[in-house]
Amino acid sequence: MADPRTEFSRRTRRSRELHEREKSLIPMAVVGTVDMPYPIYIAEGHGARVVDVDGNEYIDLSMGFGCHVLGHAHPVVVEAVRDAAGRGVQFGIHTPAQEPLARLVVEASRCADAVVFCNSGTEATMYAIRAARAHRGRTRVALFEGAYHGAHDAVLVKTDEDSARNLPRAVAKGAGVPRTSVEQVLMLPYRHEAAFELIRRHADELAVVMIEPVQGSNPTLACRDFLAELVTVCREAGVLVLFDEVITGFRLAYGGAQEEMDLQPDLATYGKTLGGGMPVGAVAGRAEVLSRFDWHRQAASGAQVFSGGTFGGNPVTMSAGVATLTHLKRHPEIYADLREHGRRLRDEIGAFCAERGLPAQVMSAHSMIHLRFQSGPVRSARDVDRRFAAAEKEFYTRMMLEGVLVPGDHLALTSAAHSTRDIDRVIAACQSALEATRGLRRAA
Repeated sequence: MADPRTEFSRRTRRSRELHEREKSLIPMAVVGTVDMPYPIYIAEGHGARVVDVDGNEYIDLSMGFGCHVLGHAHPVVVEAVRDAAGRGVQFGIHTPAQEPLARLVVEASRCADAVVFCNSGTEATMYAIRAARAHRGRTRVALFEGAYHGAHDAVLVKTDEDSARNLPRAVAKGAGVPRTSVEQVLMLPYRHEAAFELIRRHADELAVVMIEPVQGSNPTLACRDFLAELVTVCREAGVLVLFDEVITGFRLAYGGAQEEMDLQPDLATYGKTLGGGMPVGAVAGRAEVLSRFDWHRQAASGAQVFSGGTFGGNPVTMSAGVATLTHLKRHPEIYADLREHGRRLRDEIGAFCAERGLPAQVMSAHSMIHLRFQSGPVRSARDVDRRFAAAEKEFYTRMMLEGVLVPGDHLALTSAAHSTRDIDRVIAACQSALEATRGLRRAA
């Protein structure tokens, strides 16, 4: 296969036509991080596979960007959605559908006395920050470089690459983010001791320190000791600590990263798996912080935190979430399978790269897998080597031609629907694509 882009274009003509027709009408068809020669359009998905509009079938490693721990169109989820929708998809006012899911979240989350539902992980982190600011009476938020916490102004920042490693500086991630929003962010170095001194130094300004317990851009379980010290430092400094478990919740373990790493933050945010594929977000945490959302009880003191949304807690999403979490709770063997997926992909692809001297390595945290195109160690976003960007693009195009779909942000995610044979095929496809990618061959 001499030119993978030419072959990709030949196989995906209908997707290309749709893209050409829609690109002016819909400037961002999905999300900006989906990096392909042009978007492919998915027609359907079942289990571990999706089929595009041209009829090409792929083993899917995007899994709705992490929503489908059970796989696409799992029967228990489909049945729950169908049953709930038959009684009405949305009412706005209260339904009895929220309580069962809330109880499952509180039971699973070590930090949770209560939970507030919304529509996305972005909304969840937005509300969590607002509650933390109200509770602490402070406005600054500490974030770690390399993290992603959604698409609202308070968290749309990245590290200025010219700033010092032990003193990173925040800059806006894209246009339209007010300078005042960026100024409210204290950027922290990830997995670096300097982060703890910065927290102590700015404790009187900070409402909350927010962290992905496993970064989607840098998945590893080697961060456990760093997280443990972070929780301790924040407790001593009187600053709230928030675990953003939008990806890790109900994926690393049933109790998420809190269970996997035996840690207890003050707050946690959820999304993705929680809704079984339906739009969802949630803020969970200590009663004294979550009580800020009780508008009627807090109104007299002026301490109430506003939250609202037409579709938050809608019965279809709540029912899909209950079906998903109940199934996961009843089948703990799913998590053993997910751990084995990650181990095999890390060890077998890693060994293949090492044997051939290819500048690539696999980072993983159970079912969260990221292939990094570099040889040196990766502790944080500062360590990422950009020299192989062109080779990386070619590699992922070749993976699609091999019948394996990895999302454009390159975080691969497996599910309970992926079989041992599927993992065999992914490993073989990856080895074939690595061998064929021209930039990597030259580097080797």
